[in-house]
Amino acid sequence: RVLGHITPAPAQLAVDLVQGTHLVVAGNITHGIYYVEAPQDQRAVFVMPWQGNTLVGTTETVYKDDPAVPLLPLPQKQEHDYLMQTLAHYFPAYRNKPVILSAFAGLRVLPVGEGKAFSRPRETILHVDRLECPRLLTVYGGKLTAYRLTAERVMQRLVSALPSRTVRADTRTLILSA
Repeated sequence: RVLGHITPAPAQLAVDLVQGTHLVVAGNITHGIYYVEAPQDQRAVFVMPWQGNTLVGTTETVYKDDPAVPLLPLPQKQEHDYLMQTLAHYFPAYRNKPVILSAFAGLRVLPVGEGKAFSRPRETILHVDRLECPRLLTVYGGKLTAYRLTAERVMQRLVSALPSRTVRADTRTLILSA
């Protein structure tokens, strides 16, 4: 649960856009959420129930296309193959041509680093435009599993620039779904 340092934003921070792809596969053979390691490279992949089917993901591929082009990132064939090989390795029922209902991809921003994207540190870095009463805060890196802590730290950093308000919920204990 490391959240990085807060510093004024540099003139330019070198970042990579990293694509993550997920697949929704017909059938729900799981009764929980599984953390598995891809046999190809020991990367973490999650397998979980999703709206009556199975969600598997994600990949981490450095995005090479122009981010200024207004197109959504598309799942790549090698990402599809990677996820299906990993799923079939741990869940034999998925070895015989499972039906892929949908596939989607998104981008995350990671500070530039050495080696493959999945082996880079996941420290969350918060950059502000100014230390006192910031008007802009940018979040770099981080992990989805730390989203609540990240959000809490962001709000702590921005509270001096926001109007006062009454707290309505404690997000540390708020249940997201039933």
